Amino acid sequence: MATYMIKKRLPAMSGLVAFLISSTALAQYPIVTAEQVKAWMGGKQKVVLIDTRLPEEFTEAHIPGAVNIPAERMKIEKAKLPTDKSTPIIFYCRGTG
Repeated sequence: MATYMIKKRLPAMSGLVAFLISSTALAQYPIVTAEQVKAWMGGKQKVVLIDTRLPEEFTEAHIPGAVNIPAERMKIEKAKLPTDKSTPIIFYCRGTG
């Protein structure tokens, strides 16, 4: 499954920052820019955006088309993830703290 992380904040969501992952995982999953995400969303390829923030934060503001799956519920709600392994999945959050 192609999984991507957002490197820069998306302009519409100035409070969001990169999804923090270990250096081991970084070698496995590319980091993409907000511009790349925007281009993919405007293109013909299907892209799934996963907002891992709390439901209250998601309700306040989120990227249009994003699905809210808080990090601690990822295993429980994995059915919301695409079954097609070629569909890129982009995770984003507000960062630490």
